[in-house]
Amino acid sequence: MGRLAHSSVVQGILDELPVTTPDGGSAAMLPRACYTSPEFFEFEREAVFARSWICVGRVEQIAHSGDYLGVSVAREPLLVVRTEEGSVEAMSAVCQHRGQVLTFESGSARGAFRCPLHFWTYDLHGRLLAASHMGSPEEVACLREKVRLRGVRMELWHGFIFANLDPDASPLAPSLAKLEPYWDGYRDAGLIGVPPVPAKTSLPWNWKIHVENFTDAYHPPFVHRGTHDFAPSVHPDGGVTFTPMGAEDNAIVRSVPLLKPDGGMMRDGWGEAAMFPPLEILTAAQRRRLTFAMIPPSLTLVFAPGAVSYTLISALGVEATLASSDRVTGGGWLLPRTTLDLPDFAERAAAVREGASKIWAQDVPVNTSMQAGKQSRFVPGGTYGPLETTLVQFNAWLVRKYRAAGC
Repeated sequence: MGRLAHSSVVQGILDELPVTTPDGGSAAMLPRACYTSPEFFEFEREAVFARSWICVGRVEQIAHSGDYLGVSVAREPLLVVRTEEGSVEAMSAVCQHRGQVLTFESGSARGAFRCPLHFWTYDLHGRLLAASHMGSPEEVACLREKVRLRGVRMELWHGFIFANLDPDASPLAPSLAKLEPYWDGYRDAGLIGVPPVPAKTSLPWNWKIHVENFTDAYHPPFVHRGTHDFAPSVHPDGGVTFTPMGAEDNAIVRSVPLLKPDGGMMRDGWGEAAMFPPLEILTAAQRRRLTFAMIPPSLTLVFAPGAVSYTLISALGVEATLASSDRVTGGGWLLPRTTLDLPDFAERAAAVREGASKIWAQDVPVNTSMQAGKQSRFVPGGTYGPLETTLVQFNAWLVRKYRAAGC
């Protein structure tokens, strides 16, 4: 995909982007308009969301033939479908007759998708099956040869489904290679996805503020007192560690220690009495840490001794973000069958949601005030500290995206 045409407003913002260092970092923060300008958000929708691998769900959500997800990527309605052969395919949800969206919902197609406007019907691969009153049988047969829903690139990664609107995008998996060591043990534990409850209410801040909050190792000792103390960013025996960020990486990763092994989420946040039992297959080192991984712009992961939790993120507007996870809505876990089969699993899951919601309650006011601060004429250029390495890495990732599309 080539460079995008854009307004003088957007160009002015692009001209203010920080200069990155040879290793991809930058001491300067993004211009405040990157968080507040509706015009820049529309540029970003195409420059970032339409040209990146976007996580749209899990394979457990489309377990059977005909199951599908109705999703939106960069405001483009898509269908992610389990075919009769068992493969997973992604395609446009826009009927090729008049442009009617086939469905915005998820469910089971029972072998076909039917347009609600004129009942044009497509099979699970997007091929036209029927088009009533469109001429002679021969003319309809000709339509069936030519018409199908537009295919979209899709990749599966550890059971997560990613779609990309850019036909020229580089493959996803190589860009996530730095995360593979963190899957050791987890990939052999037979984890089953418990998808999050989809968010219905948008959050009143820019999507970048949301993921910056997730990846920031500097704020937990101050914002999350009492809920995050068990997983400190600063500790005499060693605190947060960061992974290097390469130019081709699509993952930003940090790890923090647990004060005792096998800790996890409980009713009051991170603690020793974890509600989800530890995976015995993990190494001793894995059972003594949490690893926070961001795959911008749409997925965050937390590797804990007893589970992998995840959040799906989408941007509706410059100050409107959807996030679905145990912190915001409920669910968003990868768990072994032994945990799911516990007789008191429902009670344990409720306790995890309670603990996560307490952390979330501490994040909401700071995210809200951060967005308000971005509106101020007095907002500083900012200075990153050593605990904010992942923010420097995220900025570098964004600047590369912006410049590739618009400069």
